[in-house]
Amino acid sequence: MRIKKNIVLVYFLMLMGGFVFPQYGNVNGRRPNANFEANLSVNNILRGRDVLQDVLKKKNNVNITLAEIEGEPYIDKKFLPGNIYYKDSLDLGQFLMRYNAYLGEMEVSNPNGSRYINKMDGISIVLNNEKYMVLDYGVDGMIVEQDFFIEKFKGSKSGLYVKYSKILRQGKEAKTSFHTAVPPKFISNESYYLKFGSMNPVKVKLRKNNILRIFPNRTKSLKKYIAEKNLKMNTLDDLVVLLKYYETLK
Repeated sequence: MRIKKNIVLVYFLMLMGGFVFPQYGNVNGRRPNANFEANLSVNNILRGRDVLQDVLKKKNNVNITLAEIEGEPYIDKKFLPGNIYYKDSLDLGQFLMRYNAYLGEMEVSNPNGSRYINKMDGISIVLNNEKYMVLDYGVDGMIVEQDFFIEKFKGSKSGLYVKYSKILRQGKEAKTSFHTAVPPKFISNESYYLKFGSMNPVKVKLRKNNILRIFPNRTKSLKKYIAEKNLKMNTLDDLVVLLKYYETLK
């Protein structure tokens, strides 16, 4: 099904001619292009309807509003200019966007209400100097889902990705006049994933033993390199250094 959708998308883009798209979302003072939005929607790239309030109600079984929650569901509340790409090479245009880490959705600014980028194979977004990729990944060891990951490193054999999320901590009412009520709050969370070849990303903790278990058949060489370079393996930077070395192994 995904392959069929991608073929339809590529065919549509070829019909547009020259791969030239107008800017959208009032970037750099330009007015949005309604036809471009319609074209993206028809090809399953863009969808409408703001679902945030619905999700808040469904997850918490109460009529909680965004204004009542401390913090923001976004990585950055401001809409910032970013580019959408297909297969890394086809530029679909520049938009004003922000990432909703609570919903796991990329939101596009629109005068008539927000729109969301559909998660589909081949879509990537460069926003605020970060590259967001749509990748398949395993959940609970079996279920495969698609989500946005930020690419931190990509080699010919391996890749490192970060998944940002927000969790809603429930609030507490004041039991008596002597107690203070605690409002609900968005809590930031980030998790790390390694990807080898065509395999789905595997979640990893920034601990040496956990990292080494995930690398295929190179534990001895990597252990030696970690000791030589005095890598602590508790930061993304150390993991990138290790991945660059792994790329050199034959």
